Amino acid sequence: MITIQPFDKTQDGRAVLSIQLKNASGMEAHFLSYGAILQKLIVPTNTGSFKDVVLGFEDLKSYEEDTSFIGQLVGRNANRIALGAVAIDGKKVSLSANEGNNQLHGGFESFGKKLWEVENLGDEVVFSYTSIDGEEGFPGNLKTQFFVKLQEDNELVMRFEAKTDKETIVNLTRHEYFNLEAGDSDSIKNHHLKINASHYLPKTPANVPSGELRALANTAFDLQKETHLKEAIAAIEGGYDHNYVLNQNRGQQPAAILMNSDKKLQLHLHCTQPGLQFYSANGMTNFKGKGVSLKGPSVALCLEPQHFPDTPNHENFPTTVLKPNAVYEHQIRYKFYYE
Repeated sequence: MITIQPFDKTQDGRAVLSIQLKNASGMEAHFLSYGAILQKLIVPTNTGSFKDVVLGFEDLKSYEEDTSFIGQLVGRNANRIALGAVAIDGKKVSLSANEGNNQLHGGFESFGKKLWEVENLGDEVVFSYTSIDGEEGFPGNLKTQFFVKLQEDNELVMRFEAKTDKETIVNLTRHEYFNLEAGDSDSIKNHHLKINASHYLPKTPANVPSGELRALANTAFDLQKETHLKEAIAAIEGGYDHNYVLNQNRGQQPAAILMNSDKKLQLHLHCTQPGLQFYSANGMTNFKGKGVSLKGPSVALCLEPQHFPDTPNHENFPTTVLKPNAVYEHQIRYKFYYE
């Protein structure tokens, strides 16, 4: 069942819609036309109750003032671009730099701060936004569509498509903050996580990849086996904010499996992207929203399927270049299990 209704108005008076998808099991996904934000993700549990497993807010003003990309669709380019500069079509292009000298998640007002058009297609919803030539420095008019479908097996399927009229770069992702025990636990440190990757991307002091793909074995970053996050986060100075190089079988196997403390509620994340950014949100404390107050640190975590950070500046990384007459596309799926 799909319901579309008024939600709120932006501070400059534009109407924002709430798009609610619900299946027969009672699972619900609530999106906003502002930022294509996933406001609520309510899943069934083994106790017969339901749990909202993503952080968010009840009001639009909090989303407008948010600087942590909570629940947003991120674009045009996820993650960081060093020095806010890239070469596109043989020319140097200067992008907006909103994190020191780097660009982060598409600039000062990226896709998560835009108002998207919404259409109910019957069994799925499509969000549409056209980013104009020069927005945040990116060349080309980029038409982006984001399709959402909630299946009866408790899987939220999300797919992205984009087309441009000039050569440009595109790297879209989701930025949900997951806590499978929100309201019952102040952090995700008792969660368990497994990532289907044997390599990760070391970072420079500027917080961008060095260009090396480093093996995870015998390092503190190794999450190839189910790992209790309390000890894992403590072993990394500042916590995790690193990109994992997903194994080639990511089409058949989950890119990541996140479990609550007793492992009875699980999120299996599937994607078609080559990388997964794991952010343990060490700096997030005293979060208040949607009826919960979480002390933290690490009140939630992010698992962001994407192309590698700073890809345009590394020839050995899979390309993010999109040319006219080509179609950018990828898929992310959140599948929930409980026992």
